[in-house]
Amino acid sequence: MNQSDLFSYLSAFVTIVLAIAITDMIQSTHRLIRARRRIKWDMAPLIFAGAIAIAVLSEFFALWDIFAVTKITFPRLLWMLLVPTLVALLAYSVLPDDVPQGGLDLREFYTAERRTWVVMFGLMAVFDIARSVALISHRRDWVFEYAIFTSRLLPFTVAGLILMWIGRSRRWDLAGVLLVAAVVTYGNMSWVISARP
Repeated sequence: MNQSDLFSYLSAFVTIVLAIAITDMIQSTHRLIRARRRIKWDMAPLIFAGAIAIAVLSEFFALWDIFAVTKITFPRLLWMLLVPTLVALLAYSVLPDDVPQGGLDLREFYTAERRTWVVMFGLMAVFDIARSVALISHRRDWVFEYAIFTSRLLPFTVAGLILMWIGRSRRWDLAGVLLVAAVVTYGNMSWVISARP
């Protein structure tokens, strides 16, 4: 098996998991739109869902680096699947699966789920940093650049998650979600995949 075949073999499973996750988000969004008259809307869960959608798509980009290997052990495969699995779990949970006949209050939904999201997002961030350090450790010129980039974004991520966890008011929740969404968006907008001509 050559490296290209190995990449295709390894990335296929993760691609399916991520595709199902983004499909679940699209279906949940469709249900919300169809039942819009029975919903009491709130921006916080919608913005957080948008940030998670970006995180799912960024994992597709990450596949290029994650599975650019010549061999892989089963424990390393499990390690490499941690972040995509957490991203998928977040994607499945950030929007309601259905809208009851009596209606749905998105504020109540957010309040009930936010701490679970904070824990999953925090774990995802920690494992993503660890995975990235492991991937670039053999490229010494990237380590310092990555450390600076991460150190600039990490305080905003932590502050956003703390605000989400505390949840003192709608404004604090929204501020926390906006911080997390800004970090996710900014942290992924510079990604590029290029191939040799």
